[in-house]
Amino acid sequence: MPNIGLIVAMRTEVPHMLKHTTGIYRIGDNAIRLAVTGIGPKKARHATQQVCTGSLGFRPDLLINAGFCGAVRNELNVGDLILANLIGYRGREIRLQNSTFAKIADLLAGSDHQVGKLQTFKWPVLSRARVSGDPLAVDMESFAIVQTAAEYQIPAIVIKAVSDMVPRHAGLFSLLTLVRRLKTNSSKARTQLSVIAQKIFEHQDLFDYSKQRNSL
Repeated sequence: MPNIGLIVAMRTEVPHMLKHTTGIYRIGDNAIRLAVTGIGPKKARHATQQVCTGSLGFRPDLLINAGFCGAVRNELNVGDLILANLIGYRGREIRLQNSTFAKIADLLAGSDHQVGKLQTFKWPVLSRARVSGDPLAVDMESFAIVQTAAEYQIPAIVIKAVSDMVPRHAGLFSLLTLVRRLKTNSSKARTQLSVIAQKIFEHQDLFDYSKQRNSL
């Protein structure tokens, strides 16, 4: 029976089917344990260590980091899903390479999604001027989660839903617009995450225990 650790930063990112779950959630042969880390890489690392070491009473075969992200590409829209194959943070990168990645990519077929790079920042990104390289979107936790999982040799998947569009330039109007739309956008992003999470959890051939890895 595969054990799946689902890691999110905030309660608002928890998929709908897990919002009242306090223990292990089972679908078929899959057992899912939810961990809410709090915002930022430091909290994400600490919570991921607890999950990976079994401190929460659950040792995962696979970690899934789900949640929200800010898009930095014009072709993305609120609610679009991003399956990260590369995670960057302060000049470092981790490439996600494991057999489960391809299976989840197949499950995303038919949905509005893209596969590509996610850039992690320590602080909220208020404008695209802070973003270098060519990522699809930005967040504050994924690199710490994936890096920690790699240290414990546990394969990881990162799937995020766009909850806001990072403006080209920081300004009061942009910030007010973001705050005004936050509740509606977050609700849409959570719904999309819930749909794909249900598909993932119901998949009975998600993890095959063959050698899997994330490469730094």
